[in-house]
Amino acid sequence: MRKSYLTFPIWLFILFIFNLSSAQQQNGKKEDKPPIVPEKKVLHPPFEIGDCTLCHVEKDGNKYALSQEPPDLCYMCHERKDTKTRVHGPIAAGMCTACHDPHQSDTMRLLRAENVNELCFLCHEDKRKQFTSKPYMHPPVKDQCINCHDPHEEDHRYRLFADRRFDLCVSCHADKKDWVSKVKNKHGAIFMKDRCLNCHDPHASENEKFLRKPTAMDVCLTCHNKELKREEDGATLMNMKKHLDENPDWHGPIQWGDCAMCHNPHGSDNFRMLKLPFPETFYAKFNINQYICFMCHETERFTEVLTTTATNFRNGEVNLHYVHVNQKKGRTCRACHDWHATRDTPHHIRKYMKFGRIKAPLRYIPTKTGGSCAPMCHPRRYYDRENPVINKR
Repeated sequence: MRKSYLTFPIWLFILFIFNLSSAQQQNGKKEDKPPIVPEKKVLHPPFEIGDCTLCHVEKDGNKYALSQEPPDLCYMCHERKDTKTRVHGPIAAGMCTACHDPHQSDTMRLLRAENVNELCFLCHEDKRKQFTSKPYMHPPVKDQCINCHDPHEEDHRYRLFADRRFDLCVSCHADKKDWVSKVKNKHGAIFMKDRCLNCHDPHASENEKFLRKPTAMDVCLTCHNKELKREEDGATLMNMKKHLDENPDWHGPIQWGDCAMCHNPHGSDNFRMLKLPFPETFYAKFNINQYICFMCHETERFTEVLTTTATNFRNGEVNLHYVHVNQKKGRTCRACHDWHATRDTPHHIRKYMKFGRIKAPLRYIPTKTGGSCAPMCHPRRYYDRENPVINKR
């Protein structure tokens, strides 16, 4: 541990005075006092023990000339800092003293600034403005740059301690490493191009979660603005941006720009990377615990046989949601509803449903007190909340 000048060993000080006095006597003349005296908290060991001759020699009338130039002078005691593929500019130029004071400092590591970040900002002034002007700063950045960057040398780009696209991130976010490796349905964005950095800024952002765009949806649509192949089965995913542009009646989470309300952007064991379960098939036996929809929607819409309040989709008091789902071959929500966006139909009711390979029209027509539909599975059926309809088979 380095000692401050306040705890400078008295015997070393006496030795320093003795050596200085001896030198003065040998020269036969009075010498000036050393140009630098201990006055700061952290002292360089040669300076701390008062042996200037470890670094300085008298040459050409200069009593404090360096015995050799940095960085070779520094490497007499310190390990070389220029042996890897990525060397920091000041190190490559041999300018150790650009960052470190060779005698004393009030900062650990003899830095020429009050902390690591302030030292970095002396040269990287653009980074100071970029980081400190934004409301969300990544904690390792706020703490000190050297949490991620080696200030001397490294083999990774930007002198990072690991590859910046994923490995460095999971050195702290170990839970994400474990999650991504184990989940069944993996998000392609984590494995393409810049991986984590496709969505997140590693330094600072205007947005929560250090997102590169104002909302999760904005981030998602930087990739989902074209058809994509799903990683787990090769199925084609629609151009979601086009779908939303063409269908202005958006589901609530879409209106809020929050795709991550329903989907886990890091992958999931559930259908379509949903945060909670949803049936994968068109038909499914109803199980209230198998629908992410109930994270927001009331369960009574599907569990009450008769009602006048739980849902407007009823024929008199007969709950038609219950009729549709509570069968051996219950219809899942997506049979009738588009959970992203629709156009010209209320309640996000689809114009077409996908039944196997068939794109079947629903032909839904609303009325003030009910409505009707005529998909390929049955002739047109009517319902009316005020005047119940008897539909012929």
